[in-house]
Amino acid sequence: MGRVGIVLFALALFGSAAAAAESPKEVPFRIYRSYAIVVRGSIGSLKNLNFLVDTAAVPSMLDWRIARKLHLAREAGQMSVLTRNLQTERAIAPDVELGPLHTNELPVVVEDLSFAEADLGTRLDAIVGFDFLGQLPFTIDYESKMITYGPIDPSFATIKYVPGLSYVLVEFQIRQQKLALVVDTAASDLILFESAIRACISAIKITGVKRWSNLGGEVTVSEALLTQAYLGTMPWDERTAYILENDRARPSGVSGLLGVASLKTKRVAFDPNRKLLAWERTREP
Repeated sequence: MGRVGIVLFALALFGSAAAAAESPKEVPFRIYRSYAIVVRGSIGSLKNLNFLVDTAAVPSMLDWRIARKLHLAREAGQMSVLTRNLQTERAIAPDVELGPLHTNELPVVVEDLSFAEADLGTRLDAIVGFDFLGQLPFTIDYESKMITYGPIDPSFATIKYVPGLSYVLVEFQIRQQKLALVVDTAASDLILFESAIRACISAIKITGVKRWSNLGGEVTVSEALLTQAYLGTMPWDERTAYILENDRARPSGVSGLLGVASLKTKRVAFDPNRKLLAWERTREP
């Protein structure tokens, strides 16, 4: 079960990254726990850093070690990790590069990322969110372990996402209830916030209870099966979901997180030009 994404979804008001070159490029990645993508990038004078690709990290995050090495000026701030609000620090990361993506200045939250390192079993220097990643269309190929920048495959299934946000928000439906989910490349499951699904609770069958640890402490989730559920035109019936019980710090208008691995597809793509989430069609349930 992927717990990283639920830890990292946090809200702050920062500017977006600068535009990058448009030529298609490929960037190899390593994958951990079958869903978490780690690539090499650079910040300032520091090269070969490990970046976790997390479209639900809002804003991007930088480990304390890297902030100290770069002698970054920091100021106090606050972020939400869904179950509580945390005091933290923010800074400006200079000259951030990942493949063809580049920005001179990237607003970041400065945090101790050891909690995510322990979960994944690898060193993490930064977590890059859609505020940085959403400069160009890109496709994640989990089979070849490659991120390709450029036009997405026209045969993919697609769903529109909400424009104007620093994260990817798509519509999910349970019976007649419409829910807004943040697409999360650093989570493996569909996670719904209890307070957002009360109107459709009869379509949800609870099958168990689990405890997860995250940046805000321990959280309780209920394991569940959904009926009459859809992502766009794709049925979600009988797939496992998790219900987050303590969601008092969840952002307004957000109903949960869609872990990309739960799509059960080999390739998933993001098109910021057309505001599309896309994935390779599969016959798996």
